[in-house]
Amino acid sequence: MNRFSPRILLVAFSFACLAQSVFAAGISIDAGLTPPEDRWILRNQFRYMEKEDDPTAMDREMYTYAFPTVIAYGFTPDLTLIARQAIKQRTMEMGETSRDAGFGDLLLLAKYKLYRLNTRDYIFGLAGTLGLELPTGDDDFGSETWDLQPGFFASWRSGPWQSDFNATYKWNGFADEGRNGLDPGDKISLDLAFAHQFNLTEEADTTIAPVLELNYEHNTRDSLSGRTVDNTGESLFFVSPGIKFTKSSFIFEALVQFPVWQDQEGSQLEQGTRFIVGTRFLF
Repeated sequence: MNRFSPRILLVAFSFACLAQSVFAAGISIDAGLTPPEDRWILRNQFRYMEKEDDPTAMDREMYTYAFPTVIAYGFTPDLTLIARQAIKQRTMEMGETSRDAGFGDLLLLAKYKLYRLNTRDYIFGLAGTLGLELPTGDDDFGSETWDLQPGFFASWRSGPWQSDFNATYKWNGFADEGRNGLDPGDKISLDLAFAHQFNLTEEADTTIAPVLELNYEHNTRDSLSGRTVDNTGESLFFVSPGIKFTKSSFIFEALVQFPVWQDQEGSQLEQGTRFIVGTRFLF
């Protein structure tokens, strides 16, 4: 477990890109979905996550398969409403294999345009986001707490180049406590994405775009009765190449997230490579 932290460098780099860098280049986040007024975007994805390299002698491994469905609606030209619900299956290996499946928590997200600049050379936009995750999921996949997610989203486009940046603070248990009085740790997410679009037809209705994302997560430790809980809390940094194929109002997207740096507190499993494959449809 590497103790070197790239947090300061990543934050500085991200904000520097905002100064020079409203369109969804990213694949791993949903805040970039922005349908026109009275239009809808439907996104379906398959996500695979694994945890391995057990530091103990128990030889644990965990694999999670998630199928999130996201619906975004252009309520007004400035306001987008988003809902996300996922079905998950988790396999845990520790001497014997156990499997669980069920619904995750429902996320409701609102995005409001704060600023937009249209010039001859580029378009720049800034929006505020506010999400609420409801404790509707099954016991094995839900947090059992009401979770608040304030953040902001910035996007830049110049010709075939696209870039967006998303910052979110997830306040877990802002209104209540979890199981047995547990106060779950909060989460900070920073996501920076770049894409370059290549036209495949003269009408420019069919395109392909390589994508590169930088994803940082910091999960603070849980607490119980004012004391931190052992083996909770971690920091992760992913470098994530991907691809988007667009045909009119349909998009196919795929992303591979490589954990190039991570730091877990205590005896936790390390994050492995993640995969995302999905589609978007505007109607």
